[in-house]
Amino acid sequence: MTIIHYIYAFISGLLSGGALGLTGGGGSILAVPLLVYLVGENIHLAIITSLIAVGATSLISSFSYMRQSLVKFKIGFLMASPGIISTYLGSLINKELKGPILLLSFSLLMIYIGILMIKKKKPKAQIANSEGKLNYKKILILGFITGLASGFFGVGGGFLLVPALYIGARLKMKEAIATSLFIIFLFGVFGLASYIIQQREINYIVSAVFATGGAVGGIVGAYFAKRLNQDKLRFIFAIFTLLMGAGIFIQNIIQLI
Repeated sequence: MTIIHYIYAFISGLLSGGALGLTGGGGSILAVPLLVYLVGENIHLAIITSLIAVGATSLISSFSYMRQSLVKFKIGFLMASPGIISTYLGSLINKELKGPILLLSFSLLMIYIGILMIKKKKPKAQIANSEGKLNYKKILILGFITGLASGFFGVGGGFLLVPALYIGARLKMKEAIATSLFIIFLFGVFGLASYIIQQREINYIVSAVFATGGAVGGIVGAYFAKRLNQDKLRFIFAIFTLLMGAGIFIQNIIQLI
């Protein structure tokens, strides 16, 4: 890769992290398309680059929550435990699929997340984690599904983790967000281990550059998020995600035909 590709990798991380910081969720869905269409990585390499970068930035973001004792490590490790298997399975499945089919699948995920972000409503009430019992079955099932999605698509899976932790683990919303960031980091580690075991291509330099851009973008995005209307931001980003997903879908349908 030339220096221009590393510049594009930093810019891609900046855009993805900025979207994450601005909207408070969903920004990581831009990582793979940016790595494919701007940086020029193939989809399989983009998936692991995204997973490493998202995992690294999630760990950094979770430090402030750790200092506030909002990360519930016991629940986090419990939910992440099925991911040891499912993340590996997800990466194993995507290994067998051709680029256009993977991008087609990813475009459907983008459309789904865009719809979720449009429909997203704030919870009416907080559920105290001290009163109810943990729904172990739901936690393990959602952990397995999220790990599978992380390994297959290279996304963090916060859109699945936060509701699961909030409802299934009965955490308060801040605790759910904090714990989900730690779990996303663990999924990133599992994904990296899966690629190493399968002896697949990994570009550590691009991953580091992308993660650096993501960290800077996240800080800048979070700064401006406090000064802008969150509902409008989320709606604009959701529409952008839907349009981008639809564009990728159409392009790869044509390519397959």
